[in-house]
Amino acid sequence: MFARSSSWIGPPEALQKWEDNASGVASMIAGLPGTKGSIFLLDRAGGTAMTLTLWDSEQAAHVSDENAEASRAATVAATGVELADRGRYEVVSPL
Repeated sequence: MFARSSSWIGPPEALQKWEDNASGVASMIAGLPGTKGSIFLLDRAGGTAMTLTLWDSEQAAHVSDENAEASRAATVAATGVELADRGRYEVVSPL
């Protein structure tokens, strides 16, 4: 299994919009081939958030990259958060 992360920063209003937008993004991710799920994490006090998507293979994660970039851009436009970092990981201890 593989994971991709997106880290976000923003003021409280933008992070609230990010939270409000999360279920729509999760639904979009759920419809992509090879997805194993998504997790949305929010640290209100720290002004940060993270999206973690899980994929059944490295190939599925790579194939979804184009969707990920479009989704990130749409998230920035819809919420006002800033994309702070991206990551890609191999999951070595699944749930």
